[in-house]
Amino acid sequence: MLRTASHPWLTRVRPTATYTIQGARVELYVLPHTSLHRVAADALLVATDATLRMTKGFRKQLRDYAGFNLVEQEAVSCAPLPPLGIARTGAGRTKFKHILHANLYDAQFTTAPELQLQALTNALQVAAERGWQTVAIADYTLDLRRALAEETAWTIAGAIAQRPASLQAFKLLCTDAVNGWAFQQVLGWLATRGFEPYPAMYHIRHTMLHAAQGDWRSTPAHGLWRFTEPSLNPADPIVARGGRILREKVSALAPIALGDAAISAGGALPQPFVLHLAALEGGRIASQDALQSAVRAALALSHTQWLRTVLIPMPSPLQGLSADEFAACVAETISDYLHETLSRIERCILLGVSEGEFRAWQGAVSRLREMLSLPPLETTA
Repeated sequence: MLRTASHPWLTRVRPTATYTIQGARVELYVLPHTSLHRVAADALLVATDATLRMTKGFRKQLRDYAGFNLVEQEAVSCAPLPPLGIARTGAGRTKFKHILHANLYDAQFTTAPELQLQALTNALQVAAERGWQTVAIADYTLDLRRALAEETAWTIAGAIAQRPASLQAFKLLCTDAVNGWAFQQVLGWLATRGFEPYPAMYHIRHTMLHAAQGDWRSTPAHGLWRFTEPSLNPADPIVARGGRILREKVSALAPIALGDAAISAGGALPQPFVLHLAALEGGRIASQDALQSAVRAALALSHTQWLRTVLIPMPSPLQGLSADEFAACVAETISDYLHETLSRIERCILLGVSEGEFRAWQGAVSRLREMLSLPPLETTA
């Protein structure tokens, strides 16, 4: 029997993860923007401003690869959209039946989580009034300036929790792999713990410190930090996994000074860049001063090279400092740097392979929060 391949536009994509949040089924899709047309729903909810132009972020991806220009032309005809207003358009050549454009901004073109939550809630109310069953919600982090996916995920989940009772199925769409990872962390927490405060992340100016447990080989990031010797240790497993390109780069860079850092291409690694931090001597952390100096050098390189998310696993094996001491030193050095410099780094993933390493990172983040928290007003007099 002759089998014919399905046309790619007629195939369905599978969700990356599925959650239950406040009784609603929430499917998370992490996919390239060129596959947006493969997801189906009664409506797609996208963020917009008063102009309804689709010229940046997710809106541009939708216009260029899924909705085509007819969607933007129809949307612009509804402008100006008032603050928190909702506009409805067709969905072009996608599998969505409708697109709801929600204005997240106030009259001064500024936004905040409260405004975003209200705009999303208004859009879900429109969907319920029209009898729609399934609503897809786009990750709008890319549409905002200095926004973080963790906070976007929390806000979207808040809107889902306040949804009209008739809406029970949602599809969240992320077209950025790192943002998709952040959504998974936050949604996993909300599905199991509800809206309890999430202790594993801390926002410092425009950067998120996010403690997590996992494998660096499957955690997306723009740069991977590697704590090593001044010789850069070409026999290290990370270098071996990076293949010939990374080995050649390491050989060309070595040696570097103790307390310094260097950057190279990642070769075959999933992360495009590797930062080599010379903080070890004889396989041990040389000193806290050397560790702090190497971390600051790596932060400066990450900023200069515009690495928006950096992945920071602990050295294995860790010797010379305990896991708690190492995590506290690294986290406090990062915090000091971020308070001194307006950095391009958006996220530092503090990764623990084991439960003990993760708890050490989480404890370091919690201590930062306590150190920088202001006392209650009644105690300041």
